[in-house]
Amino acid sequence: MNRLHRFFALLALWTLLAPVGMLVSLSIGSGWSYPRLLPDRIDLLPWRVFFASRDGIVTALLHSTMMSLLVSASSTLLGLVAGRSLRKHASLWLRVIAYIPFGVSPMVIGTCLYDLEVHLGVAGRMMGVLMAQFIFAFGFSTVLFCELWNTRTDRLESLVIELGGSRWSIWRHAIWPYAHRLILVSLLQTALYSWLDYGLISVLGGGNVPSITLTLYSYIREGSVNQAAQSGLVLMLPPVVGFAVSMSLLRPRHDGEKTN
Repeated sequence: MNRLHRFFALLALWTLLAPVGMLVSLSIGSGWSYPRLLPDRIDLLPWRVFFASRDGIVTALLHSTMMSLLVSASSTLLGLVAGRSLRKHASLWLRVIAYIPFGVSPMVIGTCLYDLEVHLGVAGRMMGVLMAQFIFAFGFSTVLFCELWNTRTDRLESLVIELGGSRWSIWRHAIWPYAHRLILVSLLQTALYSWLDYGLISVLGGGNVPSITLTLYSYIREGSVNQAAQSGLVLMLPPVVGFAVSMSLLRPRHDGEKTN
């Protein structure tokens, strides 16, 4: 059984790493003709082209970073408050509204919001994209934090109140020690959503809001399989890192680990 387990573990690992290895091999050269497994020329051309256009890359990185930070901070903060209120009121309709971003395509919502943003004068601007991204990020945070509250958090809040704590003390001493890992996960996931968003930026930004995703997709559409492989690796890196960090934050704590 141990050998069988190792075999399936190696098979699963190979299944996960083989596509990544293919992308890496294609990204280090130019050209790819049958029946070669490696590019025709190993010249690192895709990466040299990527770093050569540093002005556009730097601008896209700055815009994407700014939008990610704004969406992540605002949606997590308001989602934490909304999730707590939603749990206390236990309204079915409010829960349905919170789940709407999970059931509707961003392209559909972006198209529906376009006329409204045109009237508001934010279409084709960063503010319009931020407003649309906030809807999805806020819905994710609200649903995530809605499941946080339980009898244990209620008891912690009651304890702080009985000891004469203020509203700020409740959040600091009862909620933050219990929810800080989930808050960090929400910050990370909502930032990744904004960072990797393509549909809302392309529809509502109208090409006037530069982002790293739009820049990399433009490389993919150029028709070079090598440049597409390099762009795919750059697009794939943040979700992989985010997944690893989230798993580390959400892993069960050992019995001997101190709790706050």
